Amino acid sequence: MVGDGKTVLGELDNESLILLCRENDEKAVAELIARFAPSVRKRAASFAGSLKDDLAQEGFLALLDAVRKFTPDRGASFGTFAQLCIRNRMINVYKSVSTDYEELPEDLDRADTDENIPENIVVQKAGLDELYKTIADTLSNRENDVFMLYISGIPYQEIADRLGMSRKAVDNAVQRMRKKLREVLR
Repeated sequence: MVGDGKTVLGELDNESLILLCRENDEKAVAELIARFAPSVRKRAASFAGSLKDDLAQEGFLALLDAVRKFTPDRGASFGTFAQLCIRNRMINVYKSVSTDYEELPEDLDRADTDENIPENIVVQKAGLDELYKTIADTLSNRENDVFMLYISGIPYQEIADRLGMSRKAVDNAVQRMRKKLREVLR
């Protein structure tokens, strides 16, 4: 790697970056979140009402799920797949809590075109270290271990085997992580 590794990660395409995420590379996860943060926040802001922060949280969780579920041989890029996952999660959450969900944002299907504007990337990366530290501080050591394996796409049973836990304990940790991360990302 060149320098501190950030330059190299910044030069990787999304598909290469998610491979590193699946190998528990924390900096790769942070880079991926930074890349998609403007898009997630913009999409959440397009919804009416007071749900914008909750929808952004759900968007970030959908992004992490997309890392686990993406298969490159399906013909779509990771960016396209992730955007679809984020969009669908936001719509589902919006519909589940809103009584006027017939009024979804008109531009919901429009592709985000400003996610790679250098100024947006710099602003996102500036707060990324703080965000990552907040997440690490929020999760217990065990939850952080489960989190890194979970976003790497490793099945519950394998996580349980690697960490010496039961499958149910892994599931409980994932549920606690989701709850804690929802609170942190508000």
